[in-house]
Amino acid sequence: ISSLFTSNPETVAAPISSEGVQYDPSNAPLIDDTSFQGLGLHTLLTSHLQEKMHFDHPTAIQRAAVPALISQNPQDLFIQAQTGSGKTLAYVLPIIHALMASPDRLTRESGLFAIVIAPTRELANQIYSVLESVVRCCHYIVPGIVIGGEKKKSEKARLRRGVNILVSTPGRLADHFDNTEAMDLSAVRWVVLDEGDRLMELGFEETITKILSKLQEKSKAHIDSVRGLPNRRVTVLCSATLKEDVENLGKQSLHNAVYVNVDNKSTESSRTDEFSAPDQLHQEYVVVPMKLRMVSLMGTIVNIIQTRNNAKIMVFLSCSDSVNFHFSMLTRASNTDYGSEEESESENAAEGEKTSLPSHVLKTYLKSTSPMICKLHGSLSQPLRKSTLASFTKLSSGPSVLLCTDVASRGLDLPSISHVVEFDPPFALEDHLHRVGRTARVGNEGWSTIFVLPGKEEGYIDNVLAPLHKSPPIRRDYSTVLSSAFGGKLVWQDIATNAQLDVERWLLQSASNLSLAKDAFTSHVRAYTTHLSSERQYFSVRELHLGHLAKCFGLRETPATLGKANNASAGDQVFGETRKKRLGDHGPDYAKKKMLKIAQMHASVNADEFN
Repeated sequence: ISSLFTSNPETVAAPISSEGVQYDPSNAPLIDDTSFQGLGLHTLLTSHLQEKMHFDHPTAIQRAAVPALISQNPQDLFIQAQTGSGKTLAYVLPIIHALMASPDRLTRESGLFAIVIAPTRELANQIYSVLESVVRCCHYIVPGIVIGGEKKKSEKARLRRGVNILVSTPGRLADHFDNTEAMDLSAVRWVVLDEGDRLMELGFEETITKILSKLQEKSKAHIDSVRGLPNRRVTVLCSATLKEDVENLGKQSLHNAVYVNVDNKSTESSRTDEFSAPDQLHQEYVVVPMKLRMVSLMGTIVNIIQTRNNAKIMVFLSCSDSVNFHFSMLTRASNTDYGSEEESESENAAEGEKTSLPSHVLKTYLKSTSPMICKLHGSLSQPLRKSTLASFTKLSSGPSVLLCTDVASRGLDLPSISHVVEFDPPFALEDHLHRVGRTARVGNEGWSTIFVLPGKEEGYIDNVLAPLHKSPPIRRDYSTVLSSAFGGKLVWQDIATNAQLDVERWLLQSASNLSLAKDAFTSHVRAYTTHLSSERQYFSVRELHLGHLAKCFGLRETPATLGKANNASAGDQVFGETRKKRLGDHGPDYAKKKMLKIAQMHASVNADEFN
């Protein structure tokens, strides 16, 4: 009996490839892309999105972008979508999915794999908070943020300990590239440029180019040992609008990019310059004469709160001085009891810089509690800006109002914003889209109101803004706004007049209050001159009635008188000193008496008109 294991030919083992080709199952049940699981994301990640973050279905832009970024060989991506459509998760989820799916167990020491660049600190903080929420299902993935506003030593220590995903502003990131030795860029697989249009507007083109060149120089992605990650750097450019400078940024940063938007999910070339407001946004405009702008703003806020008691309202103004004035005006003590100037000055000094206060002024016209008023603009320090956003976001009961400049119009996902009020018209068309994009987010309804002056500014609505909206903007007259807000025993004209006079008396009560109003007036005029040349036919500073404009800041003096008043202390003092030196001790009537004496002398000698 022969043995089974003798006289057998030798076999030569074929080399086993560690990177076998993976195929999708051909007979698996079909899963549609209306769920996160259907997009092909990691099971643990999809469960976390649904159970902890309460995201049941992906948005249209997420359904278009996620599959392209989690494919076997992802390409660069150009994502264009309306504000509030979920662009942040569209690039965050694929990055975290890939890190979770890697066969190698990653830690913070594994390296920096993704960099997200945002134009403003507020947007960077928001992206970082989204990352923190998502990675709670995989604690070994560590996000980090460096945006300035804190000691550079603290940021360097954070980078030295190790982060896997880094959120940063361009300037701060470039600074760390040059001065932080512990920052290892060799493993970077993803670079995201969020709000590309804003990056260009703020002049970061040269900085972005420098960052991308440095990454290209330091990259070792093609020889890196981490399995399951792309073997090249993938760049994602996000923008709500598509302009020439954004196109140029795309040409510099992207390579063979796939263009993704909601209408055509992913194409190579079909790009368009057209963009629009969300279909579910209700757009209104109020035609208000210049003198009535301030009381009409108060009436608009009152009407919104009367309609929705827990309304969250964002009011956009043209400049930080205007924000400061309206914040102080709406949060002053009361309509009648102002106290002495000394008491007011000491109270302001004791309070210091506050950015969130209740409005007792608006409460007089409301049956509800005092609405909270917050302010936000670029001149505030970073801690104040951060605390203001946190305070406004956490306000869940009762009405709240955020007075802000366009620093709050880009990228911020402030929850439950019900109304946007553009008290000052936008400086560019895309600014309007970003402003109204704070409401009507992720399929929810939203309302927006813009103030315009009678006449040419009405043409701006018909010719420029109306084509951006699915439904034509609804016109409101100031009389409708004021009569609805200021009801009572007196007629609405009298109540509105009293509201205006209360502000004027408040300004006269304190030099600091008056200075706020003057600064706001001056800055508003300067800002008005910065409208695009193509829109000057609607916004011409030469046609502004500056006396009426002063009135809408509570000022009783004309601008000419304001200018003289501002220079009186210095100019009059110099003129007085010179005059005193010239006249000596003869007194102010000396010159008059001298001329009269000369005239009498000529008359006594019969001098004619030629002598």
